[in-house]
Amino acid sequence: MSAKDVFDLVLSAVEVVKISIEVYQAVQDKSGIPKRLRTVSDTLPSVLEILENAEAQYNARQPDQQAWITAGSDVRHCEEACQDLQSLLKTVYPKADASKVGRFFKGTGTILSGKGKTAEQLLAEIHGHLKLLMDRQIITSTMLLQEIKRTVDEIFPKSGIIQNNTHGINVAGDQNFNNTGSGHMINGQGSTVNFNQST
Repeated sequence: MSAKDVFDLVLSAVEVVKISIEVYQAVQDKSGIPKRLRTVSDTLPSVLEILENAEAQYNARQPDQQAWITAGSDVRHCEEACQDLQSLLKTVYPKADASKVGRFFKGTGTILSGKGKTAEQLLAEIHGHLKLLMDRQIITSTMLLQEIKRTVDEIFPKSGIIQNNTHGINVAGDQNFNNTGSGHMINGQGSTVNFNQST
């Protein structure tokens, strides 16, 4: 993948997020839409601005071409998460003539068909990918990224399982796991406890 290929993925993500924003703005009466779904949608302009910052970075030849090539996987995964979120929003946001009850129940069905992810989870994924792009200096919008992080922290509970992946489960908050059989009992206090699958 060349630096230009990576940049093209950024442009694709920009267009995807623009459409997502348009889908949300087209909903004239948002009173029946769950708060978390509205919160995710209200965050999209910040995501768009960050991606447009990456576009400006490339046009200014910042950082170097190799850095863009190295960031290819991160950009691709970010673009895919943006695509998944757009598909979800198109599915759950009601048509203009839907009743209030219809709007509410359509909005609560925020699981993306075939993906099993909520809008909140997808926003968290997008933030994670953008953070990696920040680390690689592909984007420089520090304050906007912090705003998205605050939103992610707000819409996810402070305790309980917040991420499930092929490498294990990350649990935030105080957790006590009682083992009634042989082996160790694990207690995690005041920090994140990671149960990682060996690879």
